[in-house]
Parts: sequence; C-alpha cells; structure tokens
Amino acid sequence: MKKIIITVVLIIIFAGAGTPIFSGLMMERIVKRSFGDINQMHADTGSDVSVEISQYDRGFTSSQIEWKIRLGTLKAFYGVEEIVFVDRADHRFTNVVSKTSLEKNKWFTDFVNDKLDGKNPLDIKTEYKLSGNIESTLTLDAFSFKDGNDVIEIKPGLMFVSLGKGVNNILSEMTWAGCLIPGKIRMENLSFNSKMEKISTYIWDGKLSFAVEDIKADDGKEGFGFSNLKCDHTLDYNKEEHSLSIRMGYGIDSITSGKNTINDAFVRIGLNRMDAGGYEDFMAVYSQGINDIMEEIAASQQHPDKIKKAVEKQMADSGLQMVGVYEKLLKKGFEIQISDLRAQLPQGKIKGDVTLSLKKDMTMLQFIPIMMQPAAALDIFLLKSDVSLPYKLVGDNQMLLVPVYPGMQTGLFIKDGDNLIHKAETKDGKLLLNGKEVLLN
Repeated sequence: MKKIIITVVLIIIFAGAGTPIFSGLMMERIVKRSFGDINQMHADTGSDVSVEISQYDRGFTSSQIEWKIRLGTLKAFYGVEEIVFVDRADHRFTNVVSKTSLEKNKWFTDFVNDKLDGKNPLDIKTEYKLSGNIESTLTLDAFSFKDGNDVIEIKPGLMFVSLGKGVNNILSEMTWAGCLIPGKIRMENLSFNSKMEKISTYIWDGKLSFAVEDIKADDGKEGFGFSNLKCDHTLDYNKEEHSLSIRMGYGIDSITSGKNTINDAFVRIGLNRMDAGGYEDFMAVYSQGINDIMEEIAASQQHPDKIKKAVEKQMADSGLQMVGVYEKLLKKGFEIQISDLRAQLPQGKIKGDVTLSLKKDMTMLQFIPIMMQPAAALDIFLLKSDVSLPYKLVGDNQMLLVPVYPGMQTGLFIKDGDNLIHKAETKDGKLLLNGKEVLLN
C-alpha cells in the first residue's frame, strides 16, 4: 500500500514539474501557428505587411521571444520599416503569461528617454491559453511632453484584444480618456468595441462600434466641436442565401462651428442582401487597388506631384475593373436604404427615409433603355421615400416645388405648413409622387 501511495505522489510531483514544460511547448505552437495565420490573411488581401519571429528561446519555466511586424509599403507613412517586440513569458500550470517590451525600437526608446524622462507609460501583457486563444491587454498611463511651444497631455487608456484559435474570431475593447493641447484641442473619452467572426478573407460577420464623448478645437478664429459622436457598423452574413447586409449608423448630439449648431443628428445606411460572391470580388479589386496606390506612394518618395499622378492612374485602372464587379452586386433583392435620417437645425428639423431595391438581376447595359423609356424603371426598381425639410432652409426653390418632368403633377416637394414634404413610392406598376401618379412614357 505504501508503495502505491509513494508511486502516486511521485507521478503527481513529476507531472507538476513537467507542466511548465508543456505550457511552454503549447505557447510556442500557438505563437507560430497564429503568426502563420496572420501572414496568410495579409497575403490573401495582397498586403505586404507581415509578422515574423527573429528569435525564440524556450526554457523550462520561461521563454523569451523576439518578433517583429514588417510594415512593407506602410513605411512611407510611418517612417519606420519594422516594429520589434520582445516577449518575456512565464510558463504556468494552465497557461502562459508574457510581458511585451518595445525596448529594441530606437524611435520608441528615444521618445521615452528624451520626452518622458525614461518613464515608459505603456504596459502590454498577453495570456496564452490551452484552448489556443490569445488575450492581450494594453495599458497606457497618463503622460505629457513638450512639442515646440505646446504641451501635449495624453490621458490613460486601456485596450483588450482576444484572438480565437486560427484567428477566426477577434474580440476587442478599447477605452481612452483622451488628450489635450491647451488652447488648441481637447478630446475626451473615446471607446471602441468589436466582435467579429471570419467567414472568408473579406467577409467578417459581427459588429463594431466607436464613440467619442467630446471634441473641441480652437484655431484662434472660429471654434469647432461636437459631443457624443457614436458610430456602429454591422455585417450580417446569411449562409443559406450566400448574401450579406452591411448596416452603418452615425449619430451625434451636437456639432458647433462658430455660431452655427446642429443638434440630434443621426442617419443609418444599409446595403442589404448583397451577393456574397460579388462582394468578395469587389473587395478583392478594391484591396488590390489600394495596395497598388500604396506601392506607388512608397516609390514616389513623398513627392506631391508623383503621388497625385500615381493615385489618379490607379483609380482610373481600378475604375475599369470595377464595372464588371459592380454587375455581380446587381442581384434581385439588393437594397440601398437610408433610414432614421434626422437633424435639428436653427431653421427647423430634417427627417427622412429612402429605400431603393432591385426587382430582378441586372447588368449595366440593361439600364440604358431607361433613358429612352423611363417607364422601364418600374420593372426594375422598388422605391419608397419620405423626406421632410424646414421651409426656411430652402425657401421658394422652384427646382423643388414645381414639376421638372412632363409627367409630374407636383414638384419633388410640396409645402406643408413650415415644412417641405416629399413622398414617393412604386405601387401596382405606378410611380406615385406626393400622392399623384407620375406619368412615365
């Protein structure tokens, strides 16, 4: 019996002693696999940004890893070719926890030593879990430094990022108290949240949001500011229909420029039921165009005329490619929607909702007959719109109040008290404008 107990105890001791080795091996596997996944993501989109491990020293209870992000053509914008990271990791029984340093980046150490008296305000900790998930927490302490005659104050911030196994799920949360340049600009309380799941290279299902509590700028002549800016972006993928919908919402409590103020402004924009394959093709061409522009800018050595010509050329080339790609999005059910549009102006309130959708698959050439026979549009589009503008904003604008097409019985808007009203819809093969049929030839 004693031999059995002793054997069990020895097994537990050796198992416990071996656990740090196992967690170290686990971490190395996760890191190398994740780097490969990240590089593949960049390669699939045509980006020349990459990550690589320069040195990996794995010990019994700890590891030290030096790795870097190569910025590729982004060097032209950031002024550095690569960012080097040093991770010092502790192997624990169920996970590995590392601290990350930027000590091998001269631009960073020079800034900390020259501007911050050697006090590093950035702390980065990462946890590697047995499940394969990686969770990083970045903490920024408050600091200030002098730039010319200005004192720049940076407030504290916190960022959390979680990468799922295979980098197929990304969760991030960020809060930052803001920054201040006295007498010039003040920004307070920024936040960012996202939760995304990878469907393909260009399709990520999920939601992200961004908010800023307050920004005020003063150029010495006319101040500018806004409060409670909120943005959200949702991508909803429908596997059964192989379609996706993108919905974007933008709202702000107030915008002030000099003596002018706009309150309670909001709009939601939707691109609904897009063909997923067409969207991927669109994003592939768009991404390649952006990458080409970045390469041209990098080669131009920041010369303004060269940059302008390079951008114009790439936009023209991409535009020709986009014609064919657009047709892949022109599928039955595709809908463009502007909803919940509102804004309180000094002259009154703006409100509006507009929805336009396709009744059938289309090509670019199939739109040409509409120019000769406008009634053909009724076989292609579904339309519904409802807009209200304050009369004081536009006054007696004849282009809005009188018919501009022979078949119209009213203007685009009609006067209703202190407002101009517009209502239009396609119904029973007819186009109704402000309650009257538009006679299309």
